[in-house]
Amino acid sequence: MGEKIVWGEHLVSDDEIVLAGYDSLPTLAEAQAYCTQIANSHYENFLIANKFTPPEKRQHIENIYAYCRYGDDLGDDAPHPDEVRWRLLDEWEDDLARVYGFPDGVRKISDLPEGVEIVPWSGTGRHPILRAVAETSTAMKIPHEPYWKLIQAFKMDQTKKRFENWEELRRYCYYSADPVGHLFLYVYGHNDQKMRDLADYTCTALQLANHWQDVSRDLDQERIYMPVDEIEAHGYSLKEYLVRSDNEAWRKLMRFQVERAREWFTKGKELWNHIDPRLAVDLVMFTMGGEAILNSIERQGYDTWRKRPTVGRVKQFMMYLHVRRLWKKAQREASA
Repeated sequence: MGEKIVWGEHLVSDDEIVLAGYDSLPTLAEAQAYCTQIANSHYENFLIANKFTPPEKRQHIENIYAYCRYGDDLGDDAPHPDEVRWRLLDEWEDDLARVYGFPDGVRKISDLPEGVEIVPWSGTGRHPILRAVAETSTAMKIPHEPYWKLIQAFKMDQTKKRFENWEELRRYCYYSADPVGHLFLYVYGHNDQKMRDLADYTCTALQLANHWQDVSRDLDQERIYMPVDEIEAHGYSLKEYLVRSDNEAWRKLMRFQVERAREWFTKGKELWNHIDPRLAVDLVMFTMGGEAILNSIERQGYDTWRKRPTVGRVKQFMMYLHVRRLWKKAQREASA
């Protein structure tokens, strides 16, 4: 994991929010260089993924990554109580609306007054990351919606600590995970609903794998992603969950969650043969990583309370070599 980004201070008053970075780095070149800095210094997994990104796509991916990282940190790491973090995210949403070109008071397409037309990404935002995102979105014809959905997920994190059923958890993934896959598809020139639906399987499966890997860490933050009705249906109880009780009922419950995530990864593989082969390499890599987490959970007998499942360095290296071979083949196919 790379060093944590220090964003600067968010200025918060009763009447106004000024996000860290506002009205800085006025040129597009400076804004994009800032996004590259964020991408190259933040997380090891992204640095590996960036090795398998075509040069002409790299800046776009870095801009999108910076957008996701900044919004996520507003919700998770800003040194403020939940209600203030919500206001920070509101302001981030407002700046997204400004850079998209919405009139004042409008935050999404469905709120536009009838008859009002706008030119997408024609507005002026205050944050350099959003100016870089506007350039990417104009070039790659990316709509406003996936960016807006991600902010809704960051907001949900402030108030939604438990999920009563699978439908609620799936809805959360619809906002928090699936839009990332849509953004990647747009960057590679794919604007197709069936492709987005297939990508959702991979994105949601990867998020599920991460949730089941981190049940103990999430509980430390009073978050329970495991659907409550499924906890109870497997003979486990919420009381047992809160004290991290490892028993046969827990292992059956975790086995059920692992198997569902595997099924979703499998469904997502249908997309690989229908997209740019270089993007397919990214999907293979994300799928292999997620499935490796699920395999680790299985190997330790589905006990994720006493030991966090991890993927060993040898396994990581073998996956890297496999993906590198696929990448070389994909480059040849793309240039043929």
